[in-house]
Amino acid sequence: ATGTHAARGELALLGALSIAFATLTLREASPHDAFEVISRLFWRSASARPPILLVVILIGWAGVVHCGQAAGLRLSRALGEGVLSPRIILRSALGLLDVILLCRLVPFVAQVVFNTEHFGRWCLFFDIIAYIACILLLAAPPSACCGSDEAGYSSERCKAHQRYDHGWLLQTAHGRSSLLRTLIESLCAPFAPVTFWHVIVADYATSMAKALGDVHVTGCVAWYAGISPAYSHLTTDTHGVFWEETRGACVTSELNAWALALPFWCRLFQCLSVLRRTGEPKNFWNAIKYATAFPLVYAGYLDRLAPTDQTRRLVVLTACVQSSATFAWDLCMDWGLFKKRRGGLLCGLFEVDQMREPKSLVFSKRSDLFIYAAYAGLVLFNFSLRFAWALAVFGHVSTRGMGMLSFEIAELARRTVWALFRIEWEYHEKG
Repeated sequence: ATGTHAARGELALLGALSIAFATLTLREASPHDAFEVISRLFWRSASARPPILLVVILIGWAGVVHCGQAAGLRLSRALGEGVLSPRIILRSALGLLDVILLCRLVPFVAQVVFNTEHFGRWCLFFDIIAYIACILLLAAPPSACCGSDEAGYSSERCKAHQRYDHGWLLQTAHGRSSLLRTLIESLCAPFAPVTFWHVIVADYATSMAKALGDVHVTGCVAWYAGISPAYSHLTTDTHGVFWEETRGACVTSELNAWALALPFWCRLFQCLSVLRRTGEPKNFWNAIKYATAFPLVYAGYLDRLAPTDQTRRLVVLTACVQSSATFAWDLCMDWGLFKKRRGGLLCGLFEVDQMREPKSLVFSKRSDLFIYAAYAGLVLFNFSLRFAWALAVFGHVSTRGMGMLSFEIAELARRTVWALFRIEWEYHEKG
């Protein structure tokens, strides 16, 4: 009851925004025009998609925490004290969605009520505001911004805020501080500590590689649109033309390829840092696994720059190599599904015809038959989306707009499922 009461404001705002968007949609003359309005809101341009994907991540992470706690896993033992309750995470997702939709609404109101020109510029400007809001809401504890010491947003203080149902910003301050610190340290690898929480966050970032590319394209378009008078003729009726004409060579630039590769560099350096500290050979092979992403990024860059039959074949080849390596690692090392041979550390040193014991901590109360069926479905789900996402994101595949958003949401669904069973295996290994 307390959680429902606490989220009442966010739900009320979401309802009001939904009514406003429904009004904008219904005023259009045809279903095609109504669909056009919806597409502008959520997936038409690269600038619209990344904030929506952050909301999807939060919803999925709330599911991971809920399932882990329902299975009796003490997640704080593996992830640290920054783990929030599913109720608070969902409330965060709801508040973030409200902010994003509010930013999306302003250009439409300006167009309908004030008949303003340069609709595309308005959309781009408020998309950037939505980016800033996402950063502030997810990774900016208010106590830190005000200059107080770390005790002001410590785990104990935030638990007290949750117990007395104080404001959402105060309840989540410690978790957001932990996320901000983890993101900065991941970017500073291999000169920063690497914990299991760093691994989870950085692996989520690899699933957001295309979103990082979209952020680069958004910044690039905003830069050229802001300094060049060549696009001043684009008005409210040419939003799609605005985006197409202003993005220019942003998508095919080398910097866009670097943005796609950045999360994989972070994970590579994290693996090398752990290898230097522990000397365990599996970290070397894990680094090699992440290194297989760079030929794929480069092949995708060549295919976007000057597509030919050879570049398309190169994309398919590198995608198969990268997806095969990551898929095999998921099964053997991240999920530990197969029984280890004595002294075995790497893929190929497992009894592939025997499942590990205990077979599952998540499904500990289920029968063996159910567990075998569930993990078979898990393997198939992971296999199909690993290959589909790599080919769609890095290859020259016509998946722009709603198609690309669908692929990115599917990849985040795969990453969410991966995270739950990755935490299960870590819990199993560390006892």
